[in-house]
Amino acid sequence: MKALLALPGAALAAQAAGSLVAILVLAWLARKLGLGGDPRITGEDHARALAEEAICGFDPEAICIDRAGIGALARDRGGRVLLIRQHGSHFAARQLASHAGVRLDGRFLSIATDDTRFGKVTLDLGDQAQVWAASLRRLGAGA
Repeated sequence: MKALLALPGAALAAQAAGSLVAILVLAWLARKLGLGGDPRITGEDHARALAEEAICGFDPEAICIDRAGIGALARDRGGRVLLIRQHGSHFAARQLASHAGVRLDGRFLSIATDDTRFGKVTLDLGDQAQVWAASLRRLGAGA
């Protein structure tokens, strides 16, 4: 081994090989643990679970999921509307209080909440975009 390391560049090559092995082991471990994935809302049941997780007792009667699964809108019987969006490798949700930040552009609905840290979300809702935009206009009307 000493003779091998005495060769010019052998120590550097051994260090690079060791680093590569360490990186591959960490990547394998992260994949096994499910870290850093690209989460998507897989269906209405998943969106319901995310809504319940965000607000205890929130039971959606209407749900519309973005075509790519990056977000969803959910409305309960009381008229409350919850916006669910991808946030890193998880999901975050905010209850919408008004229609002020809602913009319709064809089949896309852009929504900005009062919480600037939550950011603006653009959902591809297809034919349902106009229906949801119209229903969101009623938010905050009674205040």
